[in-house]
Amino acid sequence: MDISIVNRVKNRIKGGSGFSGNAAAGAISTIGPLSSMLGPSGRVTVASLNWYFQESGRDEFIEFVQNPVLMGSALTVEYLSAPKQVDEESLGNSDISKRNQTVIVNSDEFISKKSGPGTSLPYAIYPLVKRADADSSANSFTIGRAKNSDMNMKDMAISKIHAIIRIAKGNFYIADCGSTNGSRLNRRSLSDRPEKLHDKDIISLGNHDFTFMTPASLHALLAKS
Repeated sequence: MDISIVNRVKNRIKGGSGFSGNAAAGAISTIGPLSSMLGPSGRVTVASLNWYFQESGRDEFIEFVQNPVLMGSALTVEYLSAPKQVDEESLGNSDISKRNQTVIVNSDEFISKKSGPGTSLPYAIYPLVKRADADSSANSFTIGRAKNSDMNMKDMAISKIHAIIRIAKGNFYIADCGSTNGSRLNRRSLSDRPEKLHDKDIISLGNHDFTFMTPASLHALLAKS
């Protein structure tokens, strides 16, 4: 891992300079140490989490991750235990000419195995922690194909503004934003009415599934791998 990332993480854990956010006092913090590891799409790599898992105890890890994550469907114990892992950041980088039209998919189909944008989503981890440069509302996470989404998902089955997760009174709620291919919670269709999320709920966006996982559950998963 790049030493500059390690130093930034350590500084933020210690409350060093450059640690800022727009979360209200007393509310769940949406910017924290983990924001140092987030890529431009709002993801954190498996390698980064494994590194911190190895460097910390359970309580320290939970404090570091801070909020739940959305875990891609391919990130099973078997995958995490494999000696050679797919580079989830390098998958799906091929160009596509038409980016402004959402492609309608059969929501019952399994995740596409074709190369191109969206291929990496089953391997993605999106922490519900904002990047340090986030300019959107402190208590919300936008999900979509639009570049400025908090969780940028480059897949033509994902609408530009697909769904949103909001924080209220210490709980997380998800709602669909009128997406073309819809959003589902534990296989039930979501509307624009927010529904509360619980540990290990399955969130389906277009034709991709993610597990809503608390830091404690994430630690337990890594411990099994």
